[in-house]
Amino acid sequence: MGIKRKLVRHYSVDLSESVSASSWAQKLVSGHANKRLARLLIAWKLEQQQQENSAALKSQWRMFHHQIERGNPRRTFTGMAFIEG
Repeated sequence: MGIKRKLVRHYSVDLSESVSASSWAQKLVSGHANKRLARLLIAWKLEQQQQENSAALKSQWRMFHHQIERGNPRRTFTGMAFIEG
C-alpha cells in the first residue's frame, strides 16, 4: 500500500489537490502539534476547575468554622463535679 493511500485512510487527506511531500509532512507535524496543544489545554482547564472547586470547599469549611456556637458552655467543671449551665 502506498504512502498516499495510508495518509488518505489514516489522516483523511484530500488527494485531489497536488501536494508536495514536504507539505504533506508539514500537515502531519502540525496535526501532531495541534493534538498536543489540545491535550495541554484540556489539562489546563481541568486544573483550573479543580482549583476553583478546592477554593469553594475551603470557603465552605471556613464558614462552617465561624458558625459553630462558642462561649456558651452547657457544662462547666467547678470543684469536684460538672455543673449544668
